[in-house]
Amino acid sequence: MATPGRRPSAQQQPQPLTVDFEALSYISRLVEAFQAFDSDNDGLVTAPELRGLLASLGLDKSEAEARDMLARADADRDGRLCVEEFLDVMNAGELGLGALGELLQAAVPALESFAGPDGALGADELARVLGLMGTASAEDCAEIIACMDGDGDGAISVEEFKLMADLL
Repeated sequence: MATPGRRPSAQQQPQPLTVDFEALSYISRLVEAFQAFDSDNDGLVTAPELRGLLASLGLDKSEAEARDMLARADADRDGRLCVEEFLDVMNAGELGLGALGELLQAAVPALESFAGPDGALGADELARVLGLMGTASAEDCAEIIACMDGDGDGAISVEEFKLMADLL
């Protein structure tokens, strides 16, 4: 393993990741959609939040209909939908990105120190960390950030990165 601050040796040059970037982008869009449902940002969607979002889309549902829709996805039967339950309903777990999640989780501690002053991570920061680990090319890192970057500014927050790493 490379020492922090040193470039990987020739035998540790990052190998291209075998990641389905379309699947990663799909999961990222699902997380963004979930966050739109979660109007109070508590990480859970309730029937009233679901009903409010549906109403904003022109779908007038009763409270009972919203509860019924939510109950179909509520695996732990707590009356609320967490992002993991939402992803399960959308079959996101079947996309085979678990190895990428493990890689990104391993990078989180180092990324926290590489983040910019505003807490943002770009492809350069991710490439520095994953390059030191000898696990990903700069091109792969740029693609990972692009897939997770909902607003198109070329960066994501450390918190967004942690959430995606945990969800994969």
